[in-house]
Amino acid sequence: MRRRNSNRMHRKTGRRSFLALTGATVAGTAGIAGCLSDENGTGNGNGNGNGNGDGGTDTGGNGDAGTATVADADPLASPVDGSGVSWDELGDLEGEVTVYSGRTRDQIDLVFEALEEEYDGLEIHRNWDDNDAQVNQLVQEGDATPADVFYSQDPGALGAVHDERLVQQLPEDVVDTVPESYREPGGHWTGVSGRVRSIQYNEDRLDETPFDSWDELPTDIFEYATDDRFEGIISTRPNSGTFRGFIQSMVELEGEDATREWVSGFMDQDPQLFSGGSDQAAAVERGGDDDPIIGLGNSYYAARLVNEDPDSPIRVTFTEDDPGCLFSVAGVAVTNNVDDPELVAEFTRHLVAEEGQEFMMEANGEFPVVEGVDYVGPLPNPDELNSPNFDLSSFDMELQEARELLEDEGMLPL
Repeated sequence: MRRRNSNRMHRKTGRRSFLALTGATVAGTAGIAGCLSDENGTGNGNGNGNGNGDGGTDTGGNGDAGTATVADADPLASPVDGSGVSWDELGDLEGEVTVYSGRTRDQIDLVFEALEEEYDGLEIHRNWDDNDAQVNQLVQEGDATPADVFYSQDPGALGAVHDERLVQQLPEDVVDTVPESYREPGGHWTGVSGRVRSIQYNEDRLDETPFDSWDELPTDIFEYATDDRFEGIISTRPNSGTFRGFIQSMVELEGEDATREWVSGFMDQDPQLFSGGSDQAAAVERGGDDDPIIGLGNSYYAARLVNEDPDSPIRVTFTEDDPGCLFSVAGVAVTNNVDDPELVAEFTRHLVAEEGQEFMMEANGEFPVVEGVDYVGPLPNPDELNSPNFDLSSFDMELQEARELLEDEGMLPL
């Protein structure tokens, strides 16, 4: 199939200083500290809000996953091999793919649009909803689901559908592209992009707080729940899978009692609780009298705001070797009910190829997870983050325990 746009955006990008913000590359945040080796009650966000996408219930079938699977699909002559392979080196995409997305339209639709622009024979049916709703729908539909791909904002939902035996092994060349720490050991899901927990703050408003400068912000996540200087000025988004992953990692690294104390102490700080990560970061950036000055959230939300407005006052810093700077991934799994295994296998290859990874960096401020694709941006490289060592594949049904803990301590429901 002829490519619709042979002159699309494609470029090799070199590594830049963390704070060098030039050109069209993703702009990010200043005030980088900590997490480096050696050195809603009030929100009404759209975080994981339901989109009005195309749906996708018209593309399903009863494909026999036992006889035709993406793992058996023929690898291309130049398959993804971890060296930053380009879309030019992959096969064309022709046909229909249905994606159930737990990520919001603004986060990943640019990637889908780029693929449809690239291949005039490709149609991607999008079904937008929050992660929990997508998992529930997949469980309800079982092997009769019209979904080909589940695109999740966090490993927990991917682990949940794997536990329910709703997904199949990915092609070996796709799995081998991504480091073991960012995928399920058996190859049933893989990370596609990375993110790190961070401390967001408005640099123009720090003089309204007891902190003289950003480098006085603690590098220990537990101090954000115990230091009364944060009372009334801090915020977070507790209803996301990423936050539950943060809580679950705290349980496993620090113990349940310490985690409950952290949640209880944080609630005593009178925090603003948001239902959307974008809205939380926007409130920190906005700087109104009723807006929080500090927020616990993923760094890419702040990076996107600075990319839109280089004069934005929002910045990020990091804690040190604790759950407050947990590195996690958004990722994909392929359902058992796939009509065209070759197409779906090739679709996943495109997500972890160079252009797919670059879109995640440039449109979303996230980290690449493919070896051979350099991170370009103002934040520390993933291998320079002093994030805690944690098995992301453990984020499955255990996240339900994290939800129950948050409900017990009054942080959920919003």
